[in-house]
Amino acid sequence: MRAPRLFFILILLSSTPLLTPTAEAFEVEDVAFIAGHWQGELFGGSAEEIWMSPVGGTMLGSFRLVWPEVGRKLYELLVIENDDDGVVRLRFRHFDAALGLWEREIEKPNVFDLVEVDENRAVFTTSDPDQETLRMTFERDAAGGRLVVRVESRGDGDAPGETFEAVYLRRE
Repeated sequence: MRAPRLFFILILLSSTPLLTPTAEAFEVEDVAFIAGHWQGELFGGSAEEIWMSPVGGTMLGSFRLVWPEVGRKLYELLVIENDDDGVVRLRFRHFDAALGLWEREIEKPNVFDLVEVDENRAVFTTSDPDQETLRMTFERDAAGGRLVVRVESRGDGDAPGETFEAVYLRRE
């Protein structure tokens, strides 16, 4: 009689979520500090990033990079949301001026998981080996008037990847 009872207790304990280690749970609201209208210079052009505040577990963002002298434009559509598996994910795609998708993003968007967050900083990483970008960090100053987006790419072979920063000021 003792063996079946011990077996039942072991099954119950092993299936109890409180006893199994889990990753820290994040919510879209944890990155609400990104919300706003941000503007700066990037790659010699004028860059803007606009993020809507969280509603219903999602944030929507848009990005525009324009080089007025050459008439070249680049756009991004970005989404941060709570996925069904409990992970907060950032997804985005690049578009040209005619709203054509970049060729490498036709099959799937860029996808990043939120892995670290505090009051003014969020780090997203990808595990997809096909993505050029490895990590994206959003960091806002304490006063809320400056946002830095750091983008780190994968390197080829043993070569380190490149990193660039977009430095934005809040537009009102």
